[in-house]
Amino acid sequence: MTRERIGVGVVGVGMMGRRHAENAASSIPEARLAAVFDADRALAGRVGREIDVDVCGSLEELLERSDVRVVVIASPRRFHAEQAIEALSRGKDVLLEKPMGLSLEECDRIIAAAKHRQSRLQIGFMRRYDSAYAEAKQLLSSGALGQALLVRAVHRDREETNLPASSGITEMMLESAIHDFDLSRFLLGDEIASVATTAAVLCHTRDAHGHAPNAALNSVRFEGGALADIETYWGAQYAYDVRTEVVCAEGTALVGQHPRSQLAVYRRDGATHQLFPGFLERFADAYRAELSDFVSGVAEHRPPAVSGLDGRAAVAAALAGVASYESGRGEAVATAPSPPREPSPRR
Repeated sequence: MTRERIGVGVVGVGMMGRRHAENAASSIPEARLAAVFDADRALAGRVGREIDVDVCGSLEELLERSDVRVVVIASPRRFHAEQAIEALSRGKDVLLEKPMGLSLEECDRIIAAAKHRQSRLQIGFMRRYDSAYAEAKQLLSSGALGQALLVRAVHRDREETNLPASSGITEMMLESAIHDFDLSRFLLGDEIASVATTAAVLCHTRDAHGHAPNAALNSVRFEGGALADIETYWGAQYAYDVRTEVVCAEGTALVGQHPRSQLAVYRRDGATHQLFPGFLERFADAYRAELSDFVSGVAEHRPPAVSGLDGRAAVAAALAGVASYESGRGEAVATAPSPPREPSPRR
């Protein structure tokens, strides 16, 4: 007997939301893309025509649809808390793109909404679904490399930004560095105790008045004593470059140290390797696996792989990074509240 496909609604169909919509429409057998919504009606209409999906005129209209059981929220981050709480309050299962919220209070309200309706909530940290990172996690958990001692992470975006100084460091922490805060917690299985962040403008416009930093170095200390050194850089120009190294007592695990393929070309003017132009290409398989796993867990009400508490912890680390940059000293990371009890399966 064929299981009924799960209806998916996507809120926000910009670059990230469109990818989720495309995956639900054609790449995930257990899912069926039911509808999309975006405040930009022209964009929503264009995506609707190109993917051949219903376009809703409001969030309310999408949430009222009985054929939408999973809601993917990929709207601008300032709308995340409001939209997630509304969807969870309707009993929908929600895959919420990072950052979970702009404050810990917003994160706590989202978690409370999920608990109240016994709705499933997952935060969109797709790197956990990347095959190399997943294999590294299994290796570290097995103890084969001994105790994990140090994480070194690189996150370089190809494009530059022209953000104002008043908001740039917050943008960098909540949009980019947050991935490595989460990933280091995931790989080490430990909580972040403190973050010390230094940042600077490292580009040709470095003398422009009011330009936000485009590079940051984050020194992270974990409760168990391990350290992490996290580089976040916007404007690398050459490629989208994400790499992670975990140094252990008896060995080292490296992810992303090698180019996209095994082909390397050497010429008189130097060597070339095939690199990734952007995050959609680098983590294409991870995005599909993330949504597939979340959708497939609807029927049995399986606990999500990346919980609201995971999302809250990453936001707490990012906010500590912002505070550290502003204060010039290391800042403690706010501790998480006691975890809520796991909801029993809905009947």
